[in-house]
Amino acid sequence: MKHLAALLMTIILLLPAYAMLPTTNGATASGMHVEGPLVAATNATVKYKVTISGAETFDMYMCTLLIAGQNLSGASPVNQTEKNNTNGVFEFTVHMPNATQTLVLSFKAYGIINATHKIKIFERRLYVDVKEAYTIIATVKNTETYAVKNVTVKFYIDGKYVGSETISSIAANATQKITYEWVPDVGDGEHVLKMVIASTGVVFNNNQQEYSRTIYIGTPPNYDWVEYLGIATLSVLAGWLVFMFLFRKRGKREAKPKWKKS
Repeated sequence: MKHLAALLMTIILLLPAYAMLPTTNGATASGMHVEGPLVAATNATVKYKVTISGAETFDMYMCTLLIAGQNLSGASPVNQTEKNNTNGVFEFTVHMPNATQTLVLSFKAYGIINATHKIKIFERRLYVDVKEAYTIIATVKNTETYAVKNVTVKFYIDGKYVGSETISSIAANATQKITYEWVPDVGDGEHVLKMVIASTGVVFNNNQQEYSRTIYIGTPPNYDWVEYLGIATLSVLAGWLVFMFLFRKRGKREAKPKWKKS
């Protein structure tokens, strides 16, 4: 009896949890997976891939995308986009707005049976941090007497690899600038940028194949108040010295006269 009571109690406790499980109207369990960047540059065009598992259980699939943000100027699509197919794999192209913000991408997936019965499978939201791209410019030179082809420069931020750029060819004894647009995925403040050249005979301006420097992400701190404080302190000090000088001079001029005795 004790074991039966314990079993009944377990069943009672599990019933609410079972009632909350998602149902698929006889279809096998389906899932929704979204691939795409969570950090993007302003005015950049990026792609997001949506994959719905369990595609064999429905005759057709539909997926919608709606973006939202504080300022959608320059962004697209600004209205809800809808796509349909039979394999459950969708690709959406999003053009990021021209203002920094957090952009919300809302995806909804539906399974359709007999072209009439629609079942919402899952909904996913991605929060994309839209930032200003940081432009990295480096000058490299070929020290060889012949052209060097496919020169690759790798970029690291705080020791982490963030990307690379390749120059197709550098002529003998020539210099060339290389530009890389990096979307900061780090916090504001100082960071260490390191650039590395893998090609023999090509160096940076320091005549080395590695170059490091400190960069600042975000708005640099304003130290003008230190200068202003220094100027104010000097002004107060100068005023105090003038006052003391005039006071002492006046004190000497207005000294009490010595009266003659009668």
